[in-house]
Order: sequence, then structure tokens, then C-alpha cells
Amino acid sequence: MAAFQDTREQTEQKVMVHLLSEIERNPSFTQRSLAGELGIALGLMNQYLKSSVTKGWVRAKQVSPRRITYFLTPEGFIEKSHMVRDYLARSMTFFKDARSQCQEALHYCHSQSWSNIGLVGEGDLADIVKLVASITDVSVTTIEISDDLSMYDAILVTDTVNPQGTYDALKEKIEYHKLLILKLLHISRMMP
Repeated sequence: MAAFQDTREQTEQKVMVHLLSEIERNPSFTQRSLAGELGIALGLMNQYLKSSVTKGWVRAKQVSPRRITYFLTPEGFIEKSHMVRDYLARSMTFFKDARSQCQEALHYCHSQSWSNIGLVGEGDLADIVKLVASITDVSVTTIEISDDLSMYDAILVTDTVNPQGTYDALKEKIEYHKLLILKLLHISRMMP
């Protein structure tokens, strides 16, 4: 598992921040709509809400037989601010680590006189590589595994969803020394 991928605790914290923010913004939200926004089951949303009430972060008030309004308690405001702080700290740590490792990789490319690098994998990591590359003489392009890889001096894995699978698929198509990885992806170069 990549160092920056969400752990169960981080995922739960993300859901809780969203839930507490929604309660603060719209006390009359529906559990169904919020569950849909977050892509989780309605029953799981109900569990998160009950847990918030039990922990004292949220108070519930029944306004009709089928309608409940929720309010954030002072403890809920404090907990939400702690969760947001933790999320931002993790995000900044990931960005700093990724930027540093991308700089190292692009410096290595420059030292090898490689100026055209393919990135396999879209998302935040690929965006960070592009940002770092914008101040170098190395050109980076997001590509697919099925593309003509011979057009590139080297390939850098930037897939954060399945980095090992992407690496394994690429290692059959490109020379070992031209297939670049970042430490933060925790890819094993060992042969199976």
C-alpha cells in the first residue's frame, strides 16, 4: 500500500469531516444525499451519524415523525478543526515528499540526457511531476501503458491506485533502467 493512500482511519476521518461540515452548513440534510455524495452506503452513513451523536459531537432534534435536524456541539466544532488540521498536515507531508522525489527523478533524467519522459498514471502525483518539470528542461507527458513507449526516453510510474500492477505491466515493455519509480509508491522491483 502506498504511503499516502488512505488508511481506514483516514478514510473514516474524511467522512466525518464531510459529515460535520454538512451538519454545520445544512442541519436539515438528508442522510441519503450525503451518503450518495460520499459514495458510501446509507447504513454506513447512519452509523457515522450515530457515532457522532454518541461521542457528543452532534445533537439531534426530531422536528417531525420522519425528520431530524442535527446540530454541531462545541465539542463537534473542536473535533472537526482537529480532523481538518490532521488532513492538511498529511496532505502537506505527501506533497513535500512527492515534490522532493520528483525533483530527484527528473534530475536523474537530466543527468542521463533524457528529455522526454512518459508518465503512466493520472492524478495528484502526475500533477506534481508536471509542476516540478515545468521548471526543468525535461518534458513530461501523461500516457497509457498501451501507447508506443519507444517514443520516450524513460517512463515514470505515477499511478497511485495500483502502482505495483502498473510497474509489473510496464517492466515487460521497457528496459529496466528506463523504468523509473518513486520511493513513496513502495513498488517492489523484485521478480515474482
